[in-house]
Amino acid sequence: MTLLAAIRLVTNLNVLRHGPAAGAAGSSAPSAEVAARMVQDGDAAHHVSDPDALLGLSGEGSNPLDEAMPAALRRTTEDWILALPRPGRLGPLRGPMSLTRAALGAGAAVIPRTGGAAWIPARVGPAIQWQLVAADRPFPPVSSAETEHALTDAIRAATGELDRLGMTSGRRPESDGLELPAAYPTRQRHAAARALRLVEACETGLADESGLLHAHAAELRARTLRGLLNAALDSLEASCAWQPA
Repeated sequence: MTLLAAIRLVTNLNVLRHGPAAGAAGSSAPSAEVAARMVQDGDAAHHVSDPDALLGLSGEGSNPLDEAMPAALRRTTEDWILALPRPGRLGPLRGPMSLTRAALGAGAAVIPRTGGAAWIPARVGPAIQWQLVAADRPFPPVSSAETEHALTDAIRAATGELDRLGMTSGRRPESDGLELPAAYPTRQRHAAARALRLVEACETGLADESGLLHAHAAELRARTLRGLLNAALDSLEASCAWQPA
């Protein structure tokens, strides 16, 4: 799932950017090597392609993640944000069109707040291949608190609609327990965990059409789940931005 890789990348880049002061009490920020291992997690490998030398990496073949992350840190003085674009909802994406197309195709992008080298993930078997694409300065992320409130309202509305239809959103998926780094504020860590659980539940529900009585009910249920999914993805974008309390 490239979404999880994008979450791990954006949050670990932000922790690296803020240095020892970003670490939990009594600890320091991880080294680039440790951060790269955290991003890779259970994947076989992560490679980075930089065909236009946006980070000054080799344009031939792939580059190791623990070399690409420090190169990214040297090229910008600000943080990174997560973009989870969907048709009609581009979020922080401002362009150019080549980035928008790539991000929509992947469903995720990690972008410096200043613009520059955006990271686009693609799963290749058990590994992740990151493609670096030029990005304009993105729109600033919405505050995590604002999207939390919007998600709570969306949950309430979706629950009422599904109850009226006499349906549930589908089987609750198994979560892999992904958490944001401890350097992030506790509220954002909880918000990200809730949003990710809902993303997984909505996607599971949208893929499961069992028990539907007729086409109209199926369309209402899908519309309800898509609305909740959009609110959860918006919350996930915001909670992964660096917004310390």
